[in-house]
Amino acid sequence: MWKIKKQLLEEICNAAKNYYPNEFMCFLFGNKETIEEIVLLPNTSGKDFAQISPTVIPIDEQILGSLHSHPNGSARPSEADKQFFRRHKINAIIDGSYLPERVNFFNSKGEQIICHLE
Repeated sequence: MWKIKKQLLEEICNAAKNYYPNEFMCFLFGNKETIEEIVLLPNTSGKDFAQISPTVIPIDEQILGSLHSHPNGSARPSEADKQFFRRHKINAIIDGSYLPERVNFFNSKGEQIICHLE
């Protein structure tokens, strides 16, 4: 069962909103079950994409997954998102409302999962 602090999720949503109209991207760090912080790495983003070079992603067991926004779309993963999700245990997409309750979480297979607020 995954968990994230409510305040952290609210901060992530605010950061994503500040990137509008471009997509926002960050990485989720923590322990086996809890997302504790985010890390921003150099990436390129536009109105309908966010991408990062695999060479800038550190090899670190605390990287649980990724999070990005879909400013003009739903919080459902595209096929490209699903390919990227394969690298991580948990991934999230924020829709254009930027509301914490509208963030969807997914496993490495692209299946929607529950992440509880603390």
